[in-house]
Amino acid sequence: MWIIFAVSASVLWGLSYILFEQIYKKISVATALAIICFFMFFIMLAVSYLKGALKADLANVVSSKKLIWLVAGGTLTAIIADVCIALSIVTKNATLAGLVEISYPLFIALFAYLLFKENQLTLGTAIGGLLVFSGIAVIYYFNR
Repeated sequence: MWIIFAVSASVLWGLSYILFEQIYKKISVATALAIICFFMFFIMLAVSYLKGALKADLANVVSSKKLIWLVAGGTLTAIIADVCIALSIVTKNATLAGLVEISYPLFIALFAYLLFKENQLTLGTAIGGLLVFSGIAVIYYFNR
């Protein structure tokens, strides 16, 4: 089932990028992201409440200093990443921004090891990572 969710996310991110490329031509990145966050807040708050998870999840966060830092760090990095990809789309285009951004799984493996001492790197992911970075080099070379 994970593969269906992952491919679905990929399809939806692709659609999202091209839609937002058009949106950013009409409104600022800050306003567009504020609108997304506004709706995301209320929708996810309602989903969490309806699933019965909100109260227990908030209690878990409040009771754990480590979890507070993880949530704060995750939130801050997600915000900065959203702004960075939006600015990349604005300054070049959605296709090239997305093709370069696709390298993020390599950084997942790196940060999993550096921050949590989890080795998520295998021979297959290492080879795939080299191919991804080779692709980024080709994209950059032909789109300078």
